Amino acid sequence: MLSQLQGSLGKLAQQDYPPVEKWNPPFCGEIPLTIDAAGQWWYDGSLIKRPALVRLFSRVLKREGDQYFLVTPVEKVQINVVDVPLLVVSWERQANGCISVNTSCDDHVDISIEHPLEMRFNETAQCAIPYILMRNNLWAKVQQNVYYQLATELDIKADRAWLQSGDYCADFGPIVE
Repeated sequence: MLSQLQGSLGKLAQQDYPPVEKWNPPFCGEIPLTIDAAGQWWYDGSLIKRPALVRLFSRVLKREGDQYFLVTPVEKVQINVVDVPLLVVSWERQANGCISVNTSCDDHVDISIEHPLEMRFNETAQCAIPYILMRNNLWAKVQQNVYYQLATELDIKADRAWLQSGDYCADFGPIVE
């Protein structure tokens, strides 16, 4: 089934983001593809080591409720996502004051009202960590080293930490002493 999906996706490789939100193909079952809590993609217990293949699959990823699917115009297969499917691996402050983030799947957005940052309690880490809405209800977890780098950009106001990105201000939560 994975090879069939790869063949269908080959035609989509030229598009950065196909209109998956408009596609409603028939459900074809579940495949043994898992995105683990660290953002690594596994097929049938083997790590997918080709970044181009992971990037391609990420472009046709769709979330419906709490379930994730890879979709093409003609088929839809369910996959397992342990936490969220994307991982923020780098960032930079732009000249306009916006903070631009990049994922391991080569997604790029500025933190903004359209791409908000929210703090979520993470059971594994046992603390709140930032997540960013990337596209089409798909969230990215901020990698630990990026979190620490962003922490150097925080402003403290009224015992809370805030991250300014252009006109958008994200609440990092209370200051703990």
